[in-house]
Amino acid sequence: MECDNYRPISLLSSISKVLEKIMAEKLIHHLNENTLLYDHQYGFLPTRSSEQNLLHIVNYVSQALNENLYCIGVFLDLKKAFDVCSHEILLKKLKKMGITGVAYKWFASYLSNRSQCVDIGGNFSTFQELEISVIQGSTLGPLLFLCYINDFWTATTLFSVLFADDTTCLSKGKVLSELVAYVNFELQKIAAWYKANKMVVNTSKTKYIIFRTHGKKIDLKDCNVVYNANEAGLPQDPTLIRPIDRIFNEGTEKSFKLLGIYLDEYLSFDKHITHLCNKISKSLYCINKIKNFVPESALVKLYHAMIHSCLVYCINVYGSANKTTMAPLVIKQKKAIRTITNAGYRDHTAPLFTRLKILPIEQQIHYSRLKFMHNFTFNKLPFSFQGMWIKKGILILD
Repeated sequence: MECDNYRPISLLSSISKVLEKIMAEKLIHHLNENTLLYDHQYGFLPTRSSEQNLLHIVNYVSQALNENLYCIGVFLDLKKAFDVCSHEILLKKLKKMGITGVAYKWFASYLSNRSQCVDIGGNFSTFQELEISVIQGSTLGPLLFLCYINDFWTATTLFSVLFADDTTCLSKGKVLSELVAYVNFELQKIAAWYKANKMVVNTSKTKYIIFRTHGKKIDLKDCNVVYNANEAGLPQDPTLIRPIDRIFNEGTEKSFKLLGIYLDEYLSFDKHITHLCNKISKSLYCINKIKNFVPESALVKLYHAMIHSCLVYCINVYGSANKTTMAPLVIKQKKAIRTITNAGYRDHTAPLFTRLKILPIEQQIHYSRLKFMHNFTFNKLPFSFQGMWIKKGILILD
């Protein structure tokens, strides 16, 4: 039994949950009103999502590839991020964010006098008072963690995109050896920030990708990205320098799963499309088993729950894949439509899509893009998207 695989459960009273909800709304209002949160933090915040996080990453990488540059993406993984937040440091950060007076005392009281124990088969250990961790399972816990990690971006000049503790750091350059040296230097600065904030990076789960175009060569001797936890200017301890595993198409790990989307070094989304096809196949197996016993309306509901929900998740991200890559997904969706309508395997699917009021995947991508650009045009997206695309006027001729 690995103790690291277990996390504490917070037992909170109903009154406490109501009070936390009120304080969470007040805190979010204060942070948004004073624009205190990092622009590229997309976790646990209203109107922000994992898709927005991934869109910024894909946009940065795509620009680098269009300029024929190398782009390195480092995906940092923290050990028990929520459980190691120091109350003392958190309160200092809250004070710097303008949480003072009665509000500051409330948060100090909220974090103090908390204890935990271990229950194994009904046998309880002695209670131990906690001076670290934000309370998991609480309403305020995730929000307080965002405050704790909010100044991370100031520790590095790498382009940093966060979804709570899931951190992606990006940089691009023409010469790979120089780019790797720069990334290693910045990672040492990041390590110093984590150490100062009493957080630890799990180097075994931290990965990096060298994004590139097809045919752009990589010299293996340049692929030496490391996490150096030594302080700059002091004697270097080799045990604190850990190599980071690279994700590449010829390696044992060909893609990296970030927020449910598989990324590879060519940004092709091959692995993600294959993953979606496999999920749809499993769902279709279940639907096939019951299609003769339930009405079509029930099968349509199952389609939306088991298949459509998978297709639309981050569709603006993986929808940029080329037609050849997307072709298997198109075939799988058509197979699903024929299954729920009990049509023949050669029947034309266009009228079936129309009858069921379901969009084919190509039209679903177009529809999702239109919705996104509508929100962009009317400034309904987070501030980080402002200026990402240039608006052009439309000339109307009589």
